[in-house]
Amino acid sequence: MEYEPTKTELVDILTFLSQRTPKPPAILFSGGEPLEREDIHEIIGAAHKLKFMTILATNGIHLAENPDLAAKLKQNGLNIVYLQFDSFHDEFYEKIRGKKLLQYKYKAIEVCRKLDMEIILVTTLMRGFNDQEVGDIIKFAAKNSDIIRGLIFQPIAFTGRATDNPFKEAWRDWRFAEEVESQLNGEIKTTDFFPMSVMTSPIKIMRKFMKKPWPLFSCSPHCGIVNWVYVSKSGKMIPINHFVNFDKFFRGILKTAQNVDNQSKFSLLATLFMSSTLSMNMLLVTREVGIFTLMRAILKMFVSPSYQSLGPIRRRIFLLGCMAFMDPHTFDVNRVRRCVIHYVTPNLKVIPFCAYNNVHRISTEENYAGKTQKP
Repeated sequence: MEYEPTKTELVDILTFLSQRTPKPPAILFSGGEPLEREDIHEIIGAAHKLKFMTILATNGIHLAENPDLAAKLKQNGLNIVYLQFDSFHDEFYEKIRGKKLLQYKYKAIEVCRKLDMEIILVTTLMRGFNDQEVGDIIKFAAKNSDIIRGLIFQPIAFTGRATDNPFKEAWRDWRFAEEVESQLNGEIKTTDFFPMSVMTSPIKIMRKFMKKPWPLFSCSPHCGIVNWVYVSKSGKMIPINHFVNFDKFFRGILKTAQNVDNQSKFSLLATLFMSSTLSMNMLLVTREVGIFTLMRAILKMFVSPSYQSLGPIRRRIFLLGCMAFMDPHTFDVNRVRRCVIHYVTPNLKVIPFCAYNNVHRISTEENYAGKTQKP
């Protein structure tokens, strides 16, 4: 018998996490398929009341078949749908996921669009199966940037069900950024990607304006790469670093972040505004966005950091990234030490994501399998 925690147990876990310092900013409900639970909207509601950003990972079937469920999730505070989106070909889904799923993906996106419930697409990459669809999936995200806030690619890690995959050696040598540049004919280049830890210094500054500070994204630079992409009215994709001289901008950001505790909010805003102005590609900004629109969005973002602060611009921006989760062949203790994504177990242990999948998962699941649940 598999272990399925009760709502009470899950709320206890959420309460425990809400009392941590620093408090995790976001909770992702995953599975299996979390929408198999009839009480998932109530659990989302409990997380929302505890002031977590709530994210739900799903294959999209239940959202597509039951729009009322999607509305109920929205009403209970679900912020983001983390939608599995691996391919545009049902042959892939049938072989890898066991069922033709493409129609459900499209329908789930439309359901979320009607509810204005934001989506992050997540694609598991498998060499020889869907690696040639990277460019097409990015174009799809750009075309639907009004509701798709992000697209995360995840090269397959050989843990869990994939541990003994006979094709794993064929998928070992992967070059994501190079594939993006090649498949998009240079519209987005390898040099347009940055390690996720590039956000550490900006967040140090933004913390001064946050009521509830975010943890730093100080993971290893080997864990993933990222950028934000602006979609022009003509449909052209423009990485954000094309709008500013990143080297020049981040030199100012790094210097400011080092002395952030000794500066007033007004001083920080003045420095940020000046750094943005001096490093900006004025010609591109004026043509594609509008200088006053962008500067207003930058100020709002630093004063009240959220997607909503970006105003209309957020409907034209999506996050593009690649996360390289570890398996026994790539396991690196130094990366685990800097992990920023964690599991929490029923006995309230907080474990780094890759450490759990590679070391703790089997023993934890065996320990709880078949246990009597609380009433």
